[in-house]
Amino acid sequence: MSTPLIRIVHLQVAPAHRAAFEAYVATKIKVVANQPGCLRATWLRAHDGSYFTYSEWRSEEFLQQYRESATFAEIWPTLKAWFDTPARAWSCDLLT
Repeated sequence: MSTPLIRIVHLQVAPAHRAAFEAYVATKIKVVANQPGCLRATWLRAHDGSYFTYSEWRSEEFLQQYRESATFAEIWPTLKAWFDTPARAWSCDLLT
């Protein structure tokens, strides 16, 4: 079995929007985790007030399918409206 693809996304949210952002993500992170090929999805708040999403995917193809899905088309524009700066994303391989 191949190692999963790790996706880390850094999100800088305007302070005035953080409560709404947190409430929205709290409901949507489970939706992402239930997408085909998603092994895990979670989110974190950094001490500086920024956020990260961390997800594991069976392969790049499953991540790409999610990024082309109606679910992503609903979630991403909503999140983007709350950003202070553009999101930064990394696709990583798990090293053991």
